[in-house]
Amino acid sequence: MIKILDLLKEEQKFDFESDRKAIVSYIDRIMKKDDKYSMPIARTFYSIITGPSKKGVAQALGFTEDQEKKWNNQLKSSAFVSNGIWSEIPINKHLARKLGPNKTLNYYVTLDKTKDNIIQFGKSMGDLNKRLQELSDTKQSPISWKTHTILDMLINHNDSLKVFYYDPDIKDDVEKVVKEWISANSIKTGNRTHTHGVDIRRAEGGDKESFGQILSQEWEKQLRDVITKFGNKYTPEQYYEWIKKNGPEITRNVNIKYK
Repeated sequence: MIKILDLLKEEQKFDFESDRKAIVSYIDRIMKKDDKYSMPIARTFYSIITGPSKKGVAQALGFTEDQEKKWNNQLKSSAFVSNGIWSEIPINKHLARKLGPNKTLNYYVTLDKTKDNIIQFGKSMGDLNKRLQELSDTKQSPISWKTHTILDMLINHNDSLKVFYYDPDIKDDVEKVVKEWISANSIKTGNRTHTHGVDIRRAEGGDKESFGQILSQEWEKQLRDVITKFGNKYTPEQYYEWIKKNGPEITRNVNIKYK
């Protein structure tokens, strides 16, 4: 059984073991061609890609209830647009989006999940906003950024910080500005399988699919393809070990094209 503190690592972490039973059961149904009415396993893969939902992780790091409330109040202040889960600051949202309304480019950061580092991150958000404001003004392109309103969710989630931009030509500029902010504020970050992605609305009037959803669908597709190819040559447990090993590599190699 995975303990809370085992999840508090600096790098992006994929927790397969908590969902082993569901994944193996799903694989078994695919092998028996009995999965017609089952829920897509992509939903489970999505939770693995984004991170676990564990309560109490902030207190496990030494945060008090008062500090958790202070964080929540800060992220729900008038400076942010908050839905209670994520809090976002849009910058120059009146400017035209080069990619139009159906694509949003993402740059991700995973924080080192220590109390001191998270406190430093919170103190440095104003500087991040200032730097991104300057970039947006210079490039005359909208940018926004968001993080977690709830401290437990910040610590759980693999995507500690998301920066959204709408012009592929400023990709390197966005990354440079964020990295300079990280260095200037002595913020510690961890390794990731991917640092850029894209959210896509495939149909007019439909919902946007986040890059995490796109990745999880690709995990499911490639797992199905492998099962279809090899059938009963391998057991459900062996296919589980295959996706556990190859899921992160699939994430690294997925190529989403946008222009």
